[in-house]
Amino acid sequence: MSTNSRNPTIAIIGGGFCGNMLAVHLLGNAKKPLNIVLINAGYPLSKGVAYSSYSHKHLLNVKAKNMSAFPDKPDHLLDWIKKHENYRVIDQTALPGMYLPRNIYGFYLKDLFETAIRKKPDHVTISFVHDEAIDIEEKDGKAHIYFSVSPDVIADKVVLAIGNQAPDNPPLKDNSFYSSRNYYGNPWLHEAVNHLDPDKEVLILGNGLTMVDIVLGLKEKKHRGKIYSLSPNGFQILPHREFQPYPDLINELKPPYDLPKVVSLFRAHVKKLRDQGLAGEAAVDSIRPLTQKVWQSWSKQEKERFMYHIRHMWGVARHRLPMDIHKMIQQLILDDKLEIIAGRVQNILENENGIRVTFKRRRDQEIYEIVVGRVINCTGPLPDINKLERPLIKNLISRNLIHADEMKLGIDANADGTILNQERKPSKHLFTIGSTLRGLLWESTAVPELRVQAKSLSEKLLKDMGE
Repeated sequence: MSTNSRNPTIAIIGGGFCGNMLAVHLLGNAKKPLNIVLINAGYPLSKGVAYSSYSHKHLLNVKAKNMSAFPDKPDHLLDWIKKHENYRVIDQTALPGMYLPRNIYGFYLKDLFETAIRKKPDHVTISFVHDEAIDIEEKDGKAHIYFSVSPDVIADKVVLAIGNQAPDNPPLKDNSFYSSRNYYGNPWLHEAVNHLDPDKEVLILGNGLTMVDIVLGLKEKKHRGKIYSLSPNGFQILPHREFQPYPDLINELKPPYDLPKVVSLFRAHVKKLRDQGLAGEAAVDSIRPLTQKVWQSWSKQEKERFMYHIRHMWGVARHRLPMDIHKMIQQLILDDKLEIIAGRVQNILENENGIRVTFKRRRDQEIYEIVVGRVINCTGPLPDINKLERPLIKNLISRNLIHADEMKLGIDANADGTILNQERKPSKHLFTIGSTLRGLLWESTAVPELRVQAKSLSEKLLKDMGE
């Protein structure tokens, strides 16, 4: 599908939230002729991995009132739910404070996308490539996108909306286990919880929100065996609790935002809240509007200190569970059906009797062993693009078109999404959005941030193309 039209062409690689909403904005706001090519492979178009969940128990981690896909239409999702026949059973008075199933949000995004296509002006066209992009070459003032099977696409602008990548495999003494059919390196696939002997024990590597998704998925499959969750820190996940907005911290926090000052002030306000019998998480939520600004003001050394000393504790306080799910997880722990272990895996070996996992427990530094029937990797997305095996990323790095940011959390770029090459010069053709900007922005994975990025990048692209 070589694009030879004289009309400007924007290609979007990735059909999850960011790619979907970027296309929606372009379809609705382009005033001049424009071709849009949406390239997607591996996950349902317009939903991506996050919102094509196999389980109705996998919930959003943000209240419905804050999940509009449009930054300037805060009630858009609520209004969509109210108008949708399938969801009339939802209590409308409770709806704003609800944590909706993620697959419902996926249908919302799909409907937005299809509506945008139906209503697009005649001077805008959109086409699709259901194939994996494997390389991009800049020549003759254009970006040439190549695929494993499909014909190449020629575009003026290309946006990498590639989302999160599968977790990295923890290092073992013997890595041969990772080729086992009983190891699931991608926890977001339905296969991770399918076709398992219900009485066999399961090891989950990691202890975050994805671990909870897996536990819920296993229980939905009537799994009865014990589940182990192993992570270096073994923190207990906190619930979302109701509390009033807390402006004191953000009112007191003034530049310069040096790390010791921010940490000291944050701890003081958490103590103040707890002394009053209130949830310390209110301080975490209150600072969110400034998080990107604070992160960008820090030196590389300050960011590294944060990542080493504070990141895990921040993650626990920042990424919490809906109360009903939290209670379910706590009950499983009390019933000895789920055990949270702080430790590091040493080795995993499989034989006819099962999978033997040895790990060093953090509290006593002793080596322990468990036998399980399946291991599922929930250690979190691999952020360092230098370690990715994805052909597109490897080829773009080899062409010096992209490189990792200084924290190795994503792709080096400007705040507006313009990718910087290895000489840190802005690309004329390549842009990125979403989790690949985490190294620059830190908070770049949740809808409240991503919807702003999608709208802003669409405006920049249209402006760059003469609108």
